[in-house]
Amino acid sequence: MNPFTAVFKIVDELNCPLYEKGDLLLLKDNAVAFPECKPACFILIRELTQLLFKLLGKEPPDPSNLHGCGGCTGLIKFKLTKEAFPDKPDTATEKVTKASTSGIHGNLATFSTTEVFQALNLSEKNGIVRFEFPAGPGFAVFRDGEFVRASYQKNKGLPAIFAMLAEQEGSFHFEGGLADEDSSRDQLGNFMMILMEGMRKVDEEGDEGDPSDTDS
Repeated sequence: MNPFTAVFKIVDELNCPLYEKGDLLLLKDNAVAFPECKPACFILIRELTQLLFKLLGKEPPDPSNLHGCGGCTGLIKFKLTKEAFPDKPDTATEKVTKASTSGIHGNLATFSTTEVFQALNLSEKNGIVRFEFPAGPGFAVFRDGEFVRASYQKNKGLPAIFAMLAEQEGSFHFEGGLADEDSSRDQLGNFMMILMEGMRKVDEEGDEGDPSDTDS
């Protein structure tokens, strides 16, 4: 199957602090690229990731569909375009994009664990994201946006990732850079497959704990 690639054009904008009408966005099955010399917005990454889940495995996206991004101080609307996205960003763009997620921190009330993982994957980041959950600390190491190591409570590897996906409270902090052992360590698997399996497990555990599923 050919890799998924789509270019979207911003057709309307209202008080957006980062982007403007006419800007192009490149969405792939494992990455996202933003307009030249402009940073990567986590809120827009979240919207693009949700859009990607809808488009993967289906027919090509309908060019007449209008998609939106809001939630900060502004609003943008974008749709599919046949315009070509620039092949490579210049050095300044690369620096801005790297800086956008280097040292980033936040609260899980704003961005869920799932969304943090998706943002780092789509940006193909190298580094470690550390979490402070009510039950204790956890972390996941990324190389080129893929999981290579994780730990939470007594869990290591995939079980740790699945356990962290179930957490809904806490904070996170991302630090760029890799330790030598993580530079050559094998990936834990395909990111999208890991994420879908983890979300399936979370849904199943949630259903099991739903009082409406028990007999009175």
